Amino acid sequence: MIKKISINLLIIIFSFIFAFFVCEIILRFKHNISYDYDIEQWKYAKKLKTKHVNPKIGHTHLKNSSAFLQGVEIKTNKYGQRDKNYNNEDLNKFDRSFLFIGSSITLGWGVEYERTFIQRLNKLSDEDGKKWIYINGGIGNYNTERYVNNYFDNWKDLDFSDIAINFFVNDTEIINQDNSNFFTRHFQTGVILWKYINSLKFQYSEQNLSNYYRMKYMNDFKGFKVAKMELKKISDHCKREKKNCHLILMPDIHQLNPYKLHFINEKMKKISQDLNFNYHDLLPALEDIRPSNLLWNKYNDPHPNILAHELISESLNNFFK
Repeated sequence: MIKKISINLLIIIFSFIFAFFVCEIILRFKHNISYDYDIEQWKYAKKLKTKHVNPKIGHTHLKNSSAFLQGVEIKTNKYGQRDKNYNNEDLNKFDRSFLFIGSSITLGWGVEYERTFIQRLNKLSDEDGKKWIYINGGIGNYNTERYVNNYFDNWKDLDFSDIAINFFVNDTEIINQDNSNFFTRHFQTGVILWKYINSLKFQYSEQNLSNYYRMKYMNDFKGFKVAKMELKKISDHCKREKKNCHLILMPDIHQLNPYKLHFINEKMKKISQDLNFNYHDLLPALEDIRPSNLLWNKYNDPHPNILAHELISESLNNFFK
């Protein structure tokens, strides 16, 4: 009896293992032909990110590396930035030099390097006859705490005249150092299962988007308090070093019409005034595009697409001028 149970149990276990690896082979073949946003993010973590000893940073980009992700190449320089190589001598040749810090929107996820809003700003400056340069310091899966601390740990000695904080509305969120497990780290099947389980939760659905963000901007929410503290730290740095500091507010483009997150715009404008940031709101440049998904990237990915990057660059060019 025990022997029979043991045999049946082994059959079940080996059947499960066999089915799991068949699924893994099928998914890897499928995702080489048709991109899946979560799998591309998984590849991004494996190919271009490295853990950082500072828990306030979590991870940085690998330096001088490249990977083909979400249909485009992402290539990093010697500072781990998605930009060309340069040094302080190069920066000092320009009348103004801007470093953008932020998350995956700043990085230009899913958009070719030359068509990101930062590279378009460089082209617009050339057309206007200005000796200005814009550098992309965006890193995916960052919040305010991470991109500010990464700046101080790795880039504060670079001689930029301007620091532009590309603040996205979810930058007050709390990011765990590593909430993955063996299966989600190594298998696409694990990622897809994790995605399905999370899809059963409704906190990120459109109808709950406003409530979700309201919680993230409550005065006693830890992530909001940390974000304000980090913004003050970089504001003080800009004052000491006589740098121009800008806060650029990037809206959530899931649902722009009607836009239900105006309370964030009001809060961030007030914070910018208190900390002496030059404040610019990108919502007016994007909110008239209907439907909102015309601004989304491919593959069901609500990151800004090429059209959105064009609109952002035009708005920022006028702001900086």
